[in-house]
Parts: sequence; C-alpha cells; structure tokens
Amino acid sequence: MLLRSVAAGAALLSLVSATTPASAASASVQATQRPRPTTPLSYYLWPQPSSIVDAQKVVDVSDSWLDFSSPNTQLETVIQSAYDRFAHSLEVKRANIEWSGSTFRVQVVISDHSTKGPASLVGIDESYKVQVTQSLATVTAKTQAGAVYGLQTLSQMITKDGYLRLGTITDAPRFSYRGLMLDTARNFFPVEDIKRILDGLVYSKVNVLHWHIYDSQSFPIKWDRYPQMLDATYKYDDGTPKLYTQQDVADIVDYAFQRNIRVIPEFEAADHNAVFGHINASYIVGWNHSPWDGRNGQYMNSTDQPDPANPTAALWWGGQYCNQFPCGQLDIRNPDAIAVLDHLISDIGSWFPDPVLHVGHDEVNARVYGLVPDSWDVAPSDLMYPLFAKFEPHLLQTLSKAKKQYAAWDEVIDTFNIQGILPKNALITQWQQGANNDADRVNAIAAAGFSNIVVSPSDYWYLDCSPSQNWCSTAYEQTVPAFQYNLTGYLTYPGQWHNWTYMYSYDPLWGLTPNASQAVKGGFGAMWSETLKRHNVDHYIFPRISAIAERLWSYNNTQWNDQTTPLRLERFRESLINELNIDAAALDYLGNQEGTTFKTEACDGAGLHAPGQKTSSCTDPGCPVLDSKGNPVVPPSYFAALGDYCDIAATYKTNSFAHTNPSPVPYSL
Repeated sequence: MLLRSVAAGAALLSLVSATTPASAASASVQATQRPRPTTPLSYYLWPQPSSIVDAQKVVDVSDSWLDFSSPNTQLETVIQSAYDRFAHSLEVKRANIEWSGSTFRVQVVISDHSTKGPASLVGIDESYKVQVTQSLATVTAKTQAGAVYGLQTLSQMITKDGYLRLGTITDAPRFSYRGLMLDTARNFFPVEDIKRILDGLVYSKVNVLHWHIYDSQSFPIKWDRYPQMLDATYKYDDGTPKLYTQQDVADIVDYAFQRNIRVIPEFEAADHNAVFGHINASYIVGWNHSPWDGRNGQYMNSTDQPDPANPTAALWWGGQYCNQFPCGQLDIRNPDAIAVLDHLISDIGSWFPDPVLHVGHDEVNARVYGLVPDSWDVAPSDLMYPLFAKFEPHLLQTLSKAKKQYAAWDEVIDTFNIQGILPKNALITQWQQGANNDADRVNAIAAAGFSNIVVSPSDYWYLDCSPSQNWCSTAYEQTVPAFQYNLTGYLTYPGQWHNWTYMYSYDPLWGLTPNASQAVKGGFGAMWSETLKRHNVDHYIFPRISAIAERLWSYNNTQWNDQTTPLRLERFRESLINELNIDAAALDYLGNQEGTTFKTEACDGAGLHAPGQKTSSCTDPGCPVLDSKGNPVVPPSYFAALGDYCDIAATYKTNSFAHTNPSPVPYSL
C-alpha cells in the first residue's frame, strides 16, 4: 500500500511557494459554497476523450491521497510519478486559494501488472476510466499506460481555483502510434530540454519519441569504440563536446518510460552520413563536396553546365551532391564502411530497449556513387537497385542479430525499388506526397504490401515549417499576413508557418483505401532543428504537437469546431506553461516574432565560410540578398546566387541561448 499526501510535496513546488499569499492560513473556502459549474467539463480536456459524463459539480480536494496496491515496485514508481504530476497540477491551480475540507482519496486500480520495462510499451492497452465523486476519484485501467493517462486526465479536471470537477471519463486512443520526431543533430538539446519536452508529450498523450539523434552535421553520442567521432560533435565555449553518454540515454529512456513514451532511435543510412568520414575518409563518398545546392528533386536546367570562364556562375544539377551541407554518404560498396554501421547498431542500438530501430534512407543521392553523369537531373531508381539489393539484406541481418525491427522513410518503396526485399511488417514512415496528395502516397505504400505505416506529411506535420524555411513556402505559407524579417543584407521570405489550425485540419485517414486505412498505425510531428535554438524549441513544438496529438487520439473530435477547440487548447496551453515550465506559443503565433533566422549549429565558429557549405543556389533564409553580380535576389531568381548558407550565423552565438522558464499565465477555466 502506498499513501502520499499532496501537501507532502508542496515544498518542492517553487511556483506555489512564490505565489501563495502570506494570509493563506487565515481563511477557508468550503466545497459546499462553490456554485454549480456552467462550463462543460469537455472544455477542460485535451485531447478530447471518447466519452464524457458531466456531473456539473465540483469537490474540495484540499487534502488528497493516492491509494493503490501492487507487488510491482517498478509499477509503483511509474504511477507515483504520474500522481506527482497530478499533485503538482492541483497545487499550482490552488496557489492563491485558502483551504479547509475533508480528506479526498485518489485510487488507482490496475488489473494487469505485467508491464516490465520500455520494450513492453509496444502495443500496450492504453484505455482507462476516471470516475470522480464527492469523496473519491478512481482511475481504472488494465495497464500502467492507461493509469498514467487516467491520472493526466484527472489533473485536467482541476479548475483554475483548485477544485475538482465531478464526472466520468471513458477513453482509449484512436491510433497506437502518436509521436514526435526530435532532431538533435542540426542543433543540440541537452538532457534537461529533452525531459521537459517529454513532460509536454505525456500531457498531450503522445507515446513515441522518434529520436533523430545524429546526421551529417554532428554525431552527439559518446561512442567508445570510435573516439574519432568526438571530432563530429559541437562544442561548448570551453571546448567540451556536446554529447549524450550511455547513462544519458538510459536516463532519457527511463524518464520516457515513466510517462508511457517509447524512444525509437534513428540511425541514418546510407544518406546523411558525412560524420563517419571522421573515422576514415574512404568510408564516405562525396564528403564535403562543394558546392551543394539544396534543390533535391527539381527538374530544371538540365543542360546548364559549369562555365570555366565564369566560376561564380550558378551550377545547377551538376553541382548537386547532397540536399544539405556537409555532403557525404556511406559507401555501401565498402565492407569496412558497412562494418561501422554494424557496430553502431550492435553498440549504441543496445542502449535503446524499444524493438524498433529506424534506419533513415531518405534523400539518398545517386550521383555520389558515380551512377549518373553530372548533367543528369534525375537518377532512375533501377540504377541504384543493384547497390541496395546487396546492402539491404546485410542490414536486415544486422538488425535481426540485434533483435531490432526495421523502420525507414518512405523512399524505400520506390527510390531504390527494394520494397520486395523488405519484410512487410517493416515500419514505413511517410513524409512525401504522392502524385496528387498525401493519400496517394500512403495508398501506394499499402499497395506495396506494407501493413505498418505511420504518417508525417511534410506539407502538414513538419514543425519547422515557418517563415525561415523556404521549402515550406507553399500557397498556404504565402498567404497573409505577409511578413519579412528585417535582416539587412540577408535573404528572407514572407509568409506564415504551419499554425496549429492547419496541422489540426489533416486527418491521417482522409482519402485512403480500406487496405491503407488498416495499415496506418498513427503518425508524428517532425521537429527538424535547422532553424531553432534552445530558447525557442518549446514554442516550435507546443502546442502544435498537441493539436496533432488530438487528431491521433480522439475518435469523437475529428472535425474542427471553432467554438470549443481553441478554448480547450488554450486552457491546455496554460497547463503546459504553469505546470511544466514549457514556453508554449500563443495560439495566434505565426513564427514571425523570432527576430532573426537561425542555422544549424554546424555553421558556428569554424563552420563559418567552410568550403563544404558554399552553395550554388542559396535556397534558405540567411543567404546574401545580392547574387554574384550584385543584383537583388528575388524568388525564383534566388537560384542565381552563389551564396553563403552560414553567413547569418555570424550575427548570433548559439551557446548564449538557453531555455528560460516562462512567466505563469492565468488559467482561463
């Protein structure tokens, strides 16, 4: 039996101690004096539950206790962590209220105590029921996952003045996979930032962290087998490398487990692999090739050739060896290079208990392997098939030895024509559009026989889409309010980012065949980090990931409701700020208040003006506004500029940015 008073944890709540008036003990408020609530209980809840029975009453919970029995001490730790969050929510909301009242019990009933660790979260039953009466709140769930979510929902039922709404909630998720992809390669986020993000994810009932841990820009992992990889890390001002140790990863995985969140690592292969050149330059093809041009996949000017008499003229596809600097792909023809990937999977892969390991495969460039002449715009997929037909079975065998399930981006179904080699239960993550829309793409993946699909459409659910990302400048982003950064001398773009309403409008099952609808297991928002730093990562992610989360969780709220949805999300955003110190963006935030354009941390210091980052067509903000002839660069003429992608990084210092706890905001309900 575990008994714990809310009051026992009050000393730990800095927000409470800072805001509670000195006269708190001199007055009292009785629950019986509270007026009958007029705001529906549904307004308090995000994501919207499957079923809500509103008793239209409140109860004083001035002295609350957790009461449950379990022989599983690990289970007790997980539920205790969830209960502490409930207690914190209560304390914050009652910070300016004086109390008296009788003891109120919170009881957690779990029927299946078989959850043994992070790997057991796969496919776990997440359903729960919450019943709140005048003297007792009961959370009933089959597993710890449902209990964690039930306690989270219970915390949302606390009013702004610290009373608990009465009623019954019955709930279960629409999809089993509800995720956030976090990129720690383009900019580094320390453990404390990742933990804060995980706190916000469990509040949103997001249950997967897809960790894009390294890329061509950096390898922030302490890998004892290859100490040379320390050369591929970013540095603090004192020269200390920015990296995650095995203990850091274990800490993050355990912290996520206590919040019902799986951690799936992504180990890029064979694309985006420049960092492995630090082990041996021969392992990488096209390493630091310059210039690169960032126009992956566009059909234009295939006849344009470099002009020896005019070396500053734009090079079109002839200069395109990668989609982002620094160039470099794993030479999958070299057994020694492949062995590095094998070691990575066996060594670092073992740090992650989840059975799924994502192996990338996006934006692989055929030119670096010498398969096409530089004058060709596009490499037919049959040219790359022989390479990957040999490489992929080896990769599958390596994953099998490591007891890992194959996951990859959706290029595997057509870019290399290897869909016949892959197991049909492989996890395929869709980000590209099909011939006409995202549904076409998902239908094609399912038609290829894959039954395990998660969606992250770049045109809807990419969280980096903002006025600082030119590639996101679709018709939507170019609509009013038009905005242009005041950055004299550097290229910027008007428009708005993918705001939360736009993300909320996408339904993963829209336009799908019955076969594809069965294959889709959920989706995720993707937080690529080229254009943000530590100080603003929170409001790039929140509350937009929470909007995505509701589409993935809720059965009965799959359509936009302009009356209740913004009110509910605003109340949820207030909890993120007040209870978790997450600097969640205002609902009307459009990304136009950043004040500058940020670049990958690889641009800092020695990275500035590095040969590998010169680009023949500067497609991203931060490039010079004048082309090589001194003419203004106006889209689409920006392809003429021989720009310096990193120049804007000289105007700020990455290491000066840090997370700052936001000021508390009033609760609306």
